[in-house]
Amino acid sequence: MKKVTYQYCYLSILAILLITGCTRKFDEINQDPNTPKSSDPGYLLISAQKKALDNIWNEWNNGRTGMHYAQYWSATTYSNESRYQIRENQNNTFWNILYAGTLKDLNEIIKINGEKVFDHSSNQIAIAQILKVWAFHMLTDVYEDIPYKSALNGLDKPNSEYDKASTIYPDLLKVLAEQVARLDLSKASFPAKTDIIYGGDVQKWKRFANSLRLRIAIRVSDVPAMQALVSQTIKDAVASGVFTSNDDNAHFKYVDAPPNNNPLNESYKSRTDFCMCKTLVDYMASVKDPRLPIYAAPSKDSGKFVGKPYGLNQQNGETIPNSSISMPGSKVLDAKAPGVYMDYAEVEFILAEAVARGILSGSAEEHYKKGVTASLEDRGVAPADIPLYIARVPYSGGSWKNVIGTQKWIALYMQGLEGWFERIRLDFKKPSGEALFVAPVDGSLDRDVTVVPTRMTYPVDEQQLNKSNYDKAVQSIGGKDSKAAKHFWDLY
Repeated sequence: MKKVTYQYCYLSILAILLITGCTRKFDEINQDPNTPKSSDPGYLLISAQKKALDNIWNEWNNGRTGMHYAQYWSATTYSNESRYQIRENQNNTFWNILYAGTLKDLNEIIKINGEKVFDHSSNQIAIAQILKVWAFHMLTDVYEDIPYKSALNGLDKPNSEYDKASTIYPDLLKVLAEQVARLDLSKASFPAKTDIIYGGDVQKWKRFANSLRLRIAIRVSDVPAMQALVSQTIKDAVASGVFTSNDDNAHFKYVDAPPNNNPLNESYKSRTDFCMCKTLVDYMASVKDPRLPIYAAPSKDSGKFVGKPYGLNQQNGETIPNSSISMPGSKVLDAKAPGVYMDYAEVEFILAEAVARGILSGSAEEHYKKGVTASLEDRGVAPADIPLYIARVPYSGGSWKNVIGTQKWIALYMQGLEGWFERIRLDFKKPSGEALFVAPVDGSLDRDVTVVPTRMTYPVDEQQLNKSNYDKAVQSIGGKDSKAAKHFWDLY
């Protein structure tokens, strides 16, 4: 861990060169990767950020999991994942990249800054801790109970104990509050070229940490034992400063050339495995959503936007040619389309929900409108079309879960895992009260799941290499490692 491996060094140097396009100071980083002088926290930050986003944005964990479970996309040919039969090797990879990749890099940043303290060390540690919270939160919401305390300083031992998700959540909020207090706007952090998200801007990292506090708190807002924590966290985060515009969006900026282009852009160069889901297309068409031509491409045959029924088994004789349905739009599959850690639109929808729940004072409707507007502006919708669209999807306090839920779901398009989490948390329908989501039309391939999974099963490696702790975790979540086991926060 005290030396950067050749692979990490190569990835980091290449990322810097491609993303910054700067060659004037090449001599500063052009050292022999086989004998690096020391681990550079900046290179480790690039590595951690890229591994994390590539992992949740790729064709496997985003395309074949999140984008299916949120019913943004359907499968063109191979429908097994949309019917909940997962590929265990990819499940292993998702877990391992976050633990042995992203979290390991972030732990090393903290270790280096603890061994020799510089003026920027406090901010570097805080930023690494904020990203660690983001990674642990992602793992917890995918799996429920996970190794947490054993991984705070590095998941180096083979038999790691699991912690209950209900105890992890409060600690994540505690850590974020501590990092907000630690961040010092008068001091430097990382060099701009080594922080792809915010270019070393400490103020923006503070807003991201507070906004992440909102996401984590609102997810447990139905849990009776956490009501006081949720209320205090949301109020404190807002007072400290959350996202206020799309300029604050936590985006990972991809570039034109591989291996640093958008992962879905790269996968579409050789395969066309995903098309638009009928669930999303039909609803957006019904409200004349101006984002539809951005999210999707017209069908080649009809020139219209046509979604494919979700969970259709084309190998069962129900063949629909790709030319007759809509593919994802060119903008969302562009090489430079950013990966998203969190954005301003989500923050405004959370604030709208917090007002609707009585946590915050103010107008839920105004926050709702700001959330819709932020999403439309971020997607490039013409300003004149925005008030017309908002008038077609008015806020209604009597059915706030459905109204906020549908628009938040649309705004989260391409953030497949977050769209899935919000679907199962809010259980929202169309604002009219009609069902929005459907079960796979040709049935689920998972005997425990009928409509949608509520979590992912633990990786096979954990079952085989960490069996004692795995068995305890399974008992903790209900006695069966099932995709139908519910999160502690999923009460309805």
